[in-house]
Amino acid sequence: MNYVFRQMLLCLLLFWLPVSWAAESGWLRSPENEHASIRLRADSVVSGETRFLLDVKLDNGWKTYWRSPGEGGIAPSVDWKSETPEVEWYWPVPSRFDVAGITTTGYHNTVTFPVVLRGISPERITGVLTLPVCSNVCLLTDYPFTVNVSTQDTTFAHDYAQAMGKIPLSHGVADSLNAVYRPGELLITATRADGWSSPDIYLDSVDDASFGKPQMQIDGKNLLASVPVTDNWGEGAPDLTGQQITLVIESGGLAQESMLTVAAGATKIAENVLPLWQVTLMALAGGLILNLMPCVLPVLGMKLGSVLLVEEKNRQQIRCQFLMSVAGILTSFMALAALMTLLRLTNRALGWGIQYQSPWFIVLMTLVMLIFSASLFGLFEFRLPSGLMTRLATFGGNGMSGHFWQGAFATLLATPCSAPFLGTAVAVALTASLPTLWGIFFALGVGMSLPWLLVALRPGLALCLPHPGRWMNILRRVLGLMMLGSAFWLTTLLLPHLGVSSHSTTREQVVWQPLSEQAIKEALAQHKRVFIDVTADWCVTCKFNKYNVLQKDNVQKALQEADVVALRGDWTLPSDTITQFLKARGQVAVPYNQVYGPGLNDGEVLPTLLTQESVLQILNKAKGVTP
Repeated sequence: MNYVFRQMLLCLLLFWLPVSWAAESGWLRSPENEHASIRLRADSVVSGETRFLLDVKLDNGWKTYWRSPGEGGIAPSVDWKSETPEVEWYWPVPSRFDVAGITTTGYHNTVTFPVVLRGISPERITGVLTLPVCSNVCLLTDYPFTVNVSTQDTTFAHDYAQAMGKIPLSHGVADSLNAVYRPGELLITATRADGWSSPDIYLDSVDDASFGKPQMQIDGKNLLASVPVTDNWGEGAPDLTGQQITLVIESGGLAQESMLTVAAGATKIAENVLPLWQVTLMALAGGLILNLMPCVLPVLGMKLGSVLLVEEKNRQQIRCQFLMSVAGILTSFMALAALMTLLRLTNRALGWGIQYQSPWFIVLMTLVMLIFSASLFGLFEFRLPSGLMTRLATFGGNGMSGHFWQGAFATLLATPCSAPFLGTAVAVALTASLPTLWGIFFALGVGMSLPWLLVALRPGLALCLPHPGRWMNILRRVLGLMMLGSAFWLTTLLLPHLGVSSHSTTREQVVWQPLSEQAIKEALAQHKRVFIDVTADWCVTCKFNKYNVLQKDNVQKALQEADVVALRGDWTLPSDTITQFLKARGQVAVPYNQVYGPGLNDGEVLPTLLTQESVLQILNKAKGVTP
């Protein structure tokens, strides 16, 4: 009896084992790679079509790659040894990894790739899987395999359906999609009626082009992604106009794969927010207010003081002097527009006041301010050869070149200031079409020139100044002190370039964390509020906000609450991360403050000049409705 039972059991095992074993390879490991295990399974339910599953398990801290790995890595691949099939490989939605400034896309922990083989009906599939895995080091491992095809494995059918459920759909996420290319930048716009939740975009590689990490801006139902583009050597970008690109766009756990044809042109980030006429008025107002900023006021004061030196207060001469200064201001703003145009066309960083990130520029401006200050204190006078003096005096008929350069100098000093209205106008100018950029920079120049134009049109205003006397020496010393103060301020801007921190922590109790898009996502995922402060040592308005608002006790207390994450980006020195962060939000100037939270998923931008009330109000709004 026992003999019969053993024979029946043996027959049952012989019947069962081929079905189970033949349908999969089992978990395979390589002695050359102890950090990955792979399994391959196959079945055939339709004649001429074989379904195939590739399972990958990775140790903690290890990853493999998507079909377009990004700035490093290669995609998994199979060298089919049997009859060459038509292969359709499906790729689940990847994740993005940032390591040492290199951005890649891929998978960690476990991932299953569904594959369909068409045109053949094999009983056995053989091949070699080449799998790249990376952590601190990267390994490229070959896994030879043989899999018999099953036709009755119900477990496989369930697993295959589950794996296909993680593949991006052909629709259902974005209601509309379009792509626009301008040199060095691919701009993708998408709309979604239900809004966007932690969106991300993954782009397939294009010949001779390399895509950087997208920077995204959400405006209600609209999503704008700015993707840096270079060639495969990280240099000049190829022209993508007219080419087709494939992308995966994700929102709230749903993903869609689409193919787009890239159009030419420039997407206008900030112009979508305000009409051009309003931005022009802001440019005029912002330029006008620049005259009252500490950066410019000493020069304007010196200019008005020079009127006292005009003999007999000749109206025509005063008019000519101030008109020449106006010409210097307008010419300087046009030169700035030309510089920004060049930077855009060569795909370089754009930003208002970025020249103050250069130590050489700061040194030059400091020396100029010291020379002016010393001259006003009477320490020395410029004495040129008589022949050159005569030539300058008769240049252009009236010898007005010095007044022209006073206007130009005032413009250079104005650039680190982001006065009210100025930030919005500059943001539009640096992200809009080139004609709009030039038009707005001209409006900025006109706005700054208004006080100078007023004196030029009505010289009688200048003639109202008192007669020359001993008080003029006092005025010279006051102006000299103002210039000396400006020179000292410029000197402090050199400290970060020398590795010396110039930040005062006397009243700072908030623990500021480094600014990054990932930090924002993580905080929102934990249902926390986020306060963002982008600042720079050379930004006068930033200093005003810091000492008059952010360091006040009630604001410090609010920023230290358990559900608040304070993120700060320092733009004192050049930073591609902060430049891209601002650019993604249509901003190119500091200060920049924004608040996210359960009640403000899309974020809310604060005014350029902060108030304690506005900060506390928006932080409270970010809490959302308490259930």
